[in-house]
Amino acid sequence: MRILRGERWLIAVLCFVGALRTFLYAAAFPFFSNGDEDLHFDVIVRYSEGRVPRNFDVLSNDALNLISLYASPEFIQTPDQFQSGKFPSPLWKEPPAEAGPVIEATKAGWSSEINWEVSQPPLYYALAAFWWKTGQFLGLNGIQGLYWIRFLNALLVALLVAIGFVAARTISPGSASLPIGTALVLAFIPQDAFYVMTNDVLSPICFGIVFLCVLRWLSKPPTLYLGAITGLAIAATFLTKLSNFPLITIAAGTILAHCLLLMRRPDRSTIVAFVLMTLCAGIPILGWMLWSHANFGDITGSTTKMALLDWTRKPFSEWLHHPIFSFHGLWIFWSELIARFWRGELMWHNRELHSSLADNFYAISSLIFIAIALCSIRPSQLRSNLQLKVLLFAAIGLIAAISFFFLLSIAFDFGRCVFPSRNHPYFTSGRLMLGALVPFALLYTYGVSELIRRFRIVFPAWLGVGLIMMIASISEIFVKHRVFASEHNWFHL
Repeated sequence: MRILRGERWLIAVLCFVGALRTFLYAAAFPFFSNGDEDLHFDVIVRYSEGRVPRNFDVLSNDALNLISLYASPEFIQTPDQFQSGKFPSPLWKEPPAEAGPVIEATKAGWSSEINWEVSQPPLYYALAAFWWKTGQFLGLNGIQGLYWIRFLNALLVALLVAIGFVAARTISPGSASLPIGTALVLAFIPQDAFYVMTNDVLSPICFGIVFLCVLRWLSKPPTLYLGAITGLAIAATFLTKLSNFPLITIAAGTILAHCLLLMRRPDRSTIVAFVLMTLCAGIPILGWMLWSHANFGDITGSTTKMALLDWTRKPFSEWLHHPIFSFHGLWIFWSELIARFWRGELMWHNRELHSSLADNFYAISSLIFIAIALCSIRPSQLRSNLQLKVLLFAAIGLIAAISFFFLLSIAFDFGRCVFPSRNHPYFTSGRLMLGALVPFALLYTYGVSELIRRFRIVFPAWLGVGLIMMIASISEIFVKHRVFASEHNWFHL
């Protein structure tokens, strides 16, 4: 893969810009967001102290001390709920005599909350804990230390942009449109999960590396090194987020199919590489499953979590009664899932930060461009065309991720849960499928490129993608600019 000098500089700029905008938004949001950020932080605290959670219990005292002091009411409350008609000033800016009683009352209110995130796999929390301890070594404590954890996401976004570019350049060595367009999508996608503490942010990195490994399997004879790296990347993806399981299943299945069907005579090196991949992936995954079963009662640690959320499994006979099996219901599922995949689901003043116009644009444009990309895949050319093989792999992975949330929507009664709920039984937390971000960006960009090519439009395809991402960025600024004025954020320390 040959990268031109000009491309190196352009991608370096996009990596920097992606990291910078992530840094700015992460600094603009106060703590602790409605995306269970307090729960994720509590798990980080436990890992930083060398305590891997073993059961579902209340928030730790060390986490509560920081949560009660630095939590802002601006996410799920409104100004008119306070006597002065505006949000109170941050507690850490108040005299201790005045802030003390409020801190204790806040701490008492949070102290009974059960942390249902403790059964999540360990990789993000171990990484964030190490990063936090590094910040403390550098003298970053209190709220500065909290923001230091968030700012890790800026580095992850820069790495994500580079991964997306390398993946697209591998399958499109003769054109700049697909690599640059893919990098543009990843650098400017307005996904606000990257602005807070959550294990979702590591998923696109880990599966992005898996994606690169699969490209290597499909394009060159496998080596022992490739087998080991692929296995470890698959294990890392699973150990980051359980919702990545559909993606790694498709990746492993693609490699297996390639080894069994596409090679005329599987040689010894291929078999050994595949076995090594299986061992490197299977041992860590199996180890964590055994740990979960021993400490949380099942191999995923989700049974008790679902009970805490008041989810119950529906009989199979009731699955088809779901409103999703109508055009209107299916559109609700698709549009909400894809919109939240693009822009996240943070709230501000008890309202989700979004624009209905932008959400419709995300849902419709994604449907159109992904459909165009799928229509360009011709079975007769799959054997000899690496680009089409990779596009098919990306499409199947994305469909598997979406199907997983479709299945969750119809298989559960959501009880007293607020989101999803019995009245709105659609599991549309798009941030949970961020592992599919690189495949999505690749398909989306390819769809734009194909549309421009077919209509013989004169400007480069990457410029078309750039215009789309400019629209997305302007919409994000319009929707989220208010958070920069918060007295509780990093800019007002």
